[in-house]
Amino acid sequence: MEPNAFDATAGVALLVLMPSSVLFVAAALRRLGIPRWSWSLYLLAVAGVLVLLHQPDAVRYPVDDPDPWSDWYQFIGLGLGRIGVGVNAVAAAVWIAVRRKGYHERLPRRETRLVAAAYGVMAIATALPATWWAIGLGVVPLLAELPLVVTAAAVLTWSLVLRARRLRSAAEDDRPSIETTWPADSVVAVWLVGALAVGPLFAGSGRPDASLVPQPDAAVTATPRSTPDPEWPGPTPVTTTTLDGAAVESGTRSLLEDTVRWAGPLDDLSSPTPASAEPPPVVLTEQRCDAGRRWSGSLVLPTVRPQDLAPRVRSGWESAGYAAVDRAMGTDLVMPVRDDAAVERMRLGGGADGVHVTVESFCVPA
Repeated sequence: MEPNAFDATAGVALLVLMPSSVLFVAAALRRLGIPRWSWSLYLLAVAGVLVLLHQPDAVRYPVDDPDPWSDWYQFIGLGLGRIGVGVNAVAAAVWIAVRRKGYHERLPRRETRLVAAAYGVMAIATALPATWWAIGLGVVPLLAELPLVVTAAAVLTWSLVLRARRLRSAAEDDRPSIETTWPADSVVAVWLVGALAVGPLFAGSGRPDASLVPQPDAAVTATPRSTPDPEWPGPTPVTTTTLDGAAVESGTRSLLEDTVRWAGPLDDLSSPTPASAEPPPVVLTEQRCDAGRRWSGSLVLPTVRPQDLAPRVRSGWESAGYAAVDRAMGTDLVMPVRDDAAVERMRLGGGADGVHVTVESFCVPA
């Protein structure tokens, strides 16, 4: 699995799903009507879970990735998720201890068992991703998680259908008089948490694999020619090209297309959860210049980690025969060091919407 996607998916499992599991267990026990004193056993069991959650502290799934934030969401998810487990368990037990007797709608035995079964299956579904992560298997496969969520939703739906039929056939006086948010709150909880449990798994499963991080093509990097000026030890860019007009146009287009490929996976910055974005289209604009015509183009590469994407693009440009010659206001100026290049200058910078790329070809006779 791609390391960044793995980190985000594992973070959701630890931060959101793991604390949700103790609430589903509490909801199932509440429907089964266990004695109030037995909730102390529930709290004791949760305390044991918290002790076990100290064991995976060292599990970080290291990959050959220089990014120091490659496990940030796992670190935050595990730390805050453990707090959430404890807080949710105590809050559920206290609510049971102080609730009014007969507060919730009482169901027949069959419907009660179905509702408790739905909550129980959902508790397993929300605990499974964190368990899978903790024992070293990485992100749980979609085919292991999806059946549990679907089963929980189906069993809850079955119980609500039986309830609706029973109420329709019951006399007006026999219908429940207690007005609560149930069953709407249960339906929302099961479907919302189920979507969070299943949705991120479409990005993949298993352990992180550094080989899935897009790398620039392993081309031979051109050796920059040194300038005789001792004040500038960097590469000396070329100012002319040996290519004709058609080759310059196609070369400029190809460089922009390769830039998108070198950038790797892009992020949908408008999505509240991690989601991939479609690559931007490559469009060239023909312009007049002193000697004839040239072509220019620009790209916006949306990403939440520009510090990872920009180096991949620069490395790809270097492998294609270009080198950074200047940097100002956070923008790199990149120019060719070979006379068979199509692009005369490129700029690589950043903004709130991602990494910005602009290219301008050599001016060639019309």
